[in-house]
Order: sequence, then structure tokens, then C-alpha cells
Amino acid sequence: MRRIPLGRHTVRLETLDNGLEVLILADPDSPVTAFHTWFKVGSRHERPGKTGLAHLFEHLMFGETENLAHGEFDRRIESVGASMNAATWLDWTYYHETFLPEHLPMMAELEAERMARLTLEEEQVRREKEVVANERRFRVENSVEGAASERLWKEAFRVHPYGHPTIGWMDDILGFTVEDCRTFYRTYYAPNNAALVVVGPVDEGRALDLFRRTHGWMKPQEIPPPPAAVEPPQEEERRQRLPWPTPTRKTCVAWRSPELAHPDHAALVVLAQVLFGGRSGRLQRRLVHDGEIATDLQGGPGSFHDPSLFEIWADLREGRTHEEALAAIDAELARLADAPPEPAELETARNQVLLGFRSALETAAGRADRLGFFHVTVGDVGAIERRQQALLAVSAQDVRAAARRYLVPATRNVLLVDPTEAA
Repeated sequence: MRRIPLGRHTVRLETLDNGLEVLILADPDSPVTAFHTWFKVGSRHERPGKTGLAHLFEHLMFGETENLAHGEFDRRIESVGASMNAATWLDWTYYHETFLPEHLPMMAELEAERMARLTLEEEQVRREKEVVANERRFRVENSVEGAASERLWKEAFRVHPYGHPTIGWMDDILGFTVEDCRTFYRTYYAPNNAALVVVGPVDEGRALDLFRRTHGWMKPQEIPPPPAAVEPPQEEERRQRLPWPTPTRKTCVAWRSPELAHPDHAALVVLAQVLFGGRSGRLQRRLVHDGEIATDLQGGPGSFHDPSLFEIWADLREGRTHEEALAAIDAELARLADAPPEPAELETARNQVLLGFRSALETAAGRADRLGFFHVTVGDVGAIERRQQALLAVSAQDVRAAARRYLVPATRNVLLVDPTEAA
């Protein structure tokens, strides 16, 4: 057993005999309970030819089990007024519910049921494959943002599995077999590859007894390591153009950036706030408000287990060019690399970042989300408190050093979306 401080609360971390990790934050003042089940598997763990399996399972897990007919899981959750959802990303997959405290036993039983007794038959797999294929058509093949992001990451990561999309390539999605799904389920939906997170007015001892009863009987499995792929250093700019039937141009720029646990990551988060933070952000002023080059601007570093990308996305105004946008971006980054932000500017950026970080910890669902995310991505819930300290400690020189080290024009990835006539 381990106790980890989180603000005025304490998180209890227990590992059951089968390897299942349980994180409990008992908050007697919370009116609701949040219950999350995190699996340490995402698209990073997939092999070529089998991309999209982690995301497919996000759909399959709402289907039939040995003791629940199709749709029964949803009906039981909704019958007690609870909310639920799920998500899959590069490093993880998780399922979550928020409900009145007295319903925790039912939620634990339902989650254990689909974690260990999911029924994977031909019709069920075929049905969900078609749902995912249609989702890919809508979100990627018929979406300029989805298509551009997919191409940008594919070109930036030629070796590492971050280069393939979480939703998967279409041929892989259509090619999944029932046995592919059963093998994936037996391997990754094992207790020693999962973490339960509960936040709310719970009794720690009773919650642990409950989880031992609902989940403790499951057998651990041998979990294969993720692909040992290290992306080689990028030595030159990589540029692509994407013709698309969109009314205006989009300029997308990205640089390699470090993983969430890296000491430089906090400085890049503050740097992003200096560039994009509201009307006072440097790039916001230069591209959107004063320069009127773009109508919308967003960006920042990824927060993942492995190094990812620091991205800038600009939707240009009609008649404005990629060259104008890139020149403005280069000028602001050069200015930041040449001189650190002023004290007042830095303090504003840090305060905005910390406000967002702490606001996410205000609710039971928000705390459960952060606990699971840091536990799976970084491997340590204590990183939440250290993260706040790191953000507070970011100096103007740290921001300048991060700009110089990572946002270098010679090693950027550029994707330019050009309007075409609609088909």
C-alpha cells in the first residue's frame, strides 16, 4: 500500500494479487462518485497491419458479454442516472462513469463483467468494424482537419508507432478478424494491465473489499512490451501540400517535442501559453488580431509517454498566403529565442496554465481523470503534485531555452492545405 498526497487529499494505491492496481481518493465532501477503468494500451502498442485495434475495442466493450445482452450495459447505467463514456489515444484506453455514491457496487460489477466476459463473435465484430470504418470516413477521409493531422504525424514519425492514427488505417480496420480481437482482448484487457480509479465519498476498506470481490478472481496475463521503436533525429524540414475542397488555406507546423515526464515539457507548456494565450498571446496578436492573417489559431505540445509534436495550426483569412503565416510564425519564434518573455508576461502565462491545471482537479470526475492519466502515462500519481511545482518554477530563461532547443525552423514539419474546387 502506498499513500500519495494530492492537494488536501490523499490517494491510496493498492495492487491486488493479480496485478490490478487500485487508486482510491476518499472525498467525503463530494456529492458524486467517479469510477474509471484505465488500460495501459493505445495505438502506440499496435503493430503494422493491425492498427486501430485499441480504438475498435472502445466500441466492442459496449457490446454483449456472457451475462449482458447487447445494449443492457448502457441501459443499466442510464437507469440510475449515471453518465458514462470512453476514450482511446496513443498511450491508453479508459472507461468512466459518474454516479450517486450508492451505485458503486453495481458499477464495479458491470465493469468487471465486460473486462473479463466480453463476447466476441462474428456479427458483433462485423457490426463494430463498420461503425469504426464510417467514423474514419467522417473524421478523416471527409475532414480536412483529420486528414491533415494524419498526414502531418505520419510524415513526422516514420518509425515510431505514433505515426499511425489511433483510429487505424482503413485496410486494417476492414481486415480485423474475430481471432485478432480475441487475442487482443486476452492480452491487454488483463488485470495486470489495468488500473481502477475511484474518487468520491467512499470508505477505502469497503471499496478495496468490493474490488477484490469483483475483480480479484481474474487471472493475470503476459503483457508484451510496446514496439521498441525510437524515431531517428530529424535533420531537415519536411514539407507537404494537401489540396482540399475547403474555402481557405490552413498552415500547419510541428516540431518534435519531449515526452510528458521530460524536464523541458513544463517550459514548453508555458511557452505555448505565451504564444496562444487569449488575446494577449504573441501569435494570437500577430496572426489573428493585429496582422489579420488568420481567423483561428491553436497549438501546443503533446502530452504523451514518448516524445511527440509541438503543433501550430492556423486557419488563414481569405486571400492570405502560407508564406505570410510562416513568416509571422518564424518572426515570433525568433523573437522569443532572442529574448525571454517579460516578467509580467511570464507570470500571466504561468497563472493561466496553473488555473487550467487546477480547475481540472475541482470535480470528482476531473480528479479521477488526472489520477488515471498520470498513473498510466507517467507511471506515478505523485507526478501531479510535481507537475504543479514544475509549472510554478518555469523561468523566462527556461521558456527562451525551450524555444531555441525545440522550435527550430530547419527541423520542422510543415503541411500546407490549399483550397481546390469541390468534387
